[in-house]
Amino acid sequence: MKSEPLGVLEWEQHFRDALLAVGQSLFGPMLQRRVDQIDADFTPKVNQRLIGRRTLRVSTLFDEIRIERDYYLGDDGGHCPADAALALEGCATPALARLISRAAAQQPYGAASRDLAEYGAIRVDERQIHRVVNQIAPDVEPWLAHLPESRTIVPVLYVSCDGTGTPMRAEELVGRKGKQPDGSSKTREVKLGAVFTQHVTDAEGHPIRDHDSTSYVASYAPSAEFSLLLRAEARRRGVGAAAQVVFLSDGAAWAEEIGDHCFTGCTSILDFYHACERLHELANALDASRAKERIARWKRLLLRDRVATVIEQGRTLQKLGTEAEAADIAEENLAFLERHQHRMRYGTYRKNGWFIGSGVIEAGCKTLVGKRLKQSGMFWSEYGATGVLNFRSLLLSRRFDAFWIDRANHHAARNDTLALAS
Repeated sequence: MKSEPLGVLEWEQHFRDALLAVGQSLFGPMLQRRVDQIDADFTPKVNQRLIGRRTLRVSTLFDEIRIERDYYLGDDGGHCPADAALALEGCATPALARLISRAAAQQPYGAASRDLAEYGAIRVDERQIHRVVNQIAPDVEPWLAHLPESRTIVPVLYVSCDGTGTPMRAEELVGRKGKQPDGSSKTREVKLGAVFTQHVTDAEGHPIRDHDSTSYVASYAPSAEFSLLLRAEARRRGVGAAAQVVFLSDGAAWAEEIGDHCFTGCTSILDFYHACERLHELANALDASRAKERIARWKRLLLRDRVATVIEQGRTLQKLGTEAEAADIAEENLAFLERHQHRMRYGTYRKNGWFIGSGVIEAGCKTLVGKRLKQSGMFWSEYGATGVLNFRSLLLSRRFDAFWIDRANHHAARNDTLALAS
């Protein structure tokens, strides 16, 4: 009986698999020759002695390949020169580990495993992806800490921060207060910082953010520790050389402390849209029947640097009396406006061609954090979530490739006799 001919889809997939099989048959011997060359060129330390050859099954883009390499033992432990020179990540090649890390940063581990198999016939299971992320992601923060400070002069450099909750495992939430009916919490706040630059405005004087200029840092650390991460990121981006530094936030107390303590001398701006939300709450608490009219008028006053007039009018209306609950809401919002009025000179900011909204950081919370960490059924440990956030921050900050290049160089440096001897 004649078999049915393969369709184009199956034929092409079979052809790809055949090519990959040929690639594996060629790549394996090439890799072994490279290992042999590394071992022949290696100069051991005085206290290192050759023990013999050791076998390693290496996971590659062409499936698993077996190699034999020299193993040395010394006072500082065992060492395979070929592992360092090849920049192996455990039993994975750097090319495979890089792809795994990228896929894990973009989607859940199960989906990453399926897509790697579908796109490149790369077969790694969820557990292997999890191991690679846990092994490599903790090295991102130390790597960032050693990046040099930019000396490039920019007209305006913006620093912004915000927080967003992520669903966590039960053990991560013990003793934490939250918004559940019983006072418990389902989430923990991850703090996100963004730094971006601006060189020009459009024809109408509106600011234009420099293309691909935004970089991010994310952490579950307390605000005092997070402030150091954000300040370090601003330094890497050249805060010291910027002609103007603008700090944008939504008025949260922890964010304001960062602005005051870490960016002294900057222009601190309260996000205009959060200010308008306060106007809505205030106007409705004072007199809901005339709220729409007052909100429109008060917004126009804000854009003319007249927040003091808004506060004065609000205080006058407050004296006319409202119900107890509404009075508390009115007082809370008036106090907020009074506390932040020095950050609400929106007319001046606009004339200077600056951003007055924190849309960049709010979009970052949705894109960098929410898109990956807030999918249905997800519950994270801090360690696991931080690893994913580290890789997503690298990707969205356009530092992913630089990290892997430097990492390969760091691995290779382990074979430096002078470095090993120090």
